[in-house]
Formats: sequence, structure tokens, C-alpha cells
Amino acid sequence: MLELLRNVRAVAQSNVPVHIFGESGVGKELIARGIHASSGRADKSFIAINCSAVTESVFESELFGHEKGAFTGAAAQKPGLMEMAHHGTFFVDEVGEMPVQLQAKLLRALETGAFYRVGGVREVQVDARIVSASNRDLRRDSETGAFRKDLFWRISTISLYVPPLRDRREDIPLLV
Repeated sequence: MLELLRNVRAVAQSNVPVHIFGESGVGKELIARGIHASSGRADKSFIAINCSAVTESVFESELFGHEKGAFTGAAAQKPGLMEMAHHGTFFVDEVGEMPVQLQAKLLRALETGAFYRVGGVREVQVDARIVSASNRDLRRDSETGAFRKDLFWRISTISLYVPPLRDRREDIPLLV
């Protein structure tokens, strides 16, 4: 864990995408927040989306926002979570659960730093540090086609593994 925390401090100084992987409940979001808190973006927003908690029908709107009238019920313009993370950190939790068709849109946004809101005609520019996490083996999923290979390589410039507590029993007294 001390080595992991040293790595967190080191990667926090760059702006490259970081992917955090490990089992459910090991503290991947805490590591993401640690990266943000140790970075030059610490005074800006930390915005998170949990891909497993968003229904597919509203996912794109949550991610990129929407324009007034873009669909039934869109009574006003709404910025997306990625836009809200401008100059800060955008944490994409459980990225392996993201619908495949949105993976391509996220990839494009990461490559260009721009996207369109749902129903929008004006490109929205965004500068956000991307940190993602998954309890799935995205490398394997990218090989089988369950996850886009190009998106996997884009989000995992640096990968950090968070071991489960059963593999670091010496930490139990410290946590207690």
C-alpha cells in the first residue's frame, strides 16, 4: 500500500489518464480522490460518474449534457458531468459497464477534448483529467471485444492495482 501511495503521488503530478483496477470494495474511488487531491487540479472539481448506476437511456445525457428540447422532458439546457469537471478531474467509475456505443463517444471526447451535448450543434471544449476504475479485467475484455481496445489503451496510460485486504493483512490493525 505504501508503494501504491507513492505511485499515486507520482502520477498526480502529470495529466495522463489513470486506470485503477481491483476488486469491488478495495477503495478505488479513494485512490482516485487521492490522485485529484495531490494534483495541480486539487482546487477544482472532482466529478464522478458510476457507469453501473446510470441507465442506458440517460447515459449520454448524464455524460455530455443536453440542449433544451433535445428529447421529451428536456425543458432546459443541462451540462453533462464531463463538462462540470472542466479544469478538474473526471472519475469514470466502473467504466467496464459503459454501454459499447457510448465507449466510442467517450473515446472521441478524450482524444479531442471536445464533444456535443445531446441535441447540440456547438462543440463543447473540456480540459479534464480522466481517472477511471473497474473491477473487471478490461485488458481481457478488450481482447474479447467486450470493451473497446482503443478506449482501454486511451484510459490506461498508467494503471494502478489496489489489492484486496486479504492480501495485505498487515494493514488490518492500522485500519481498526
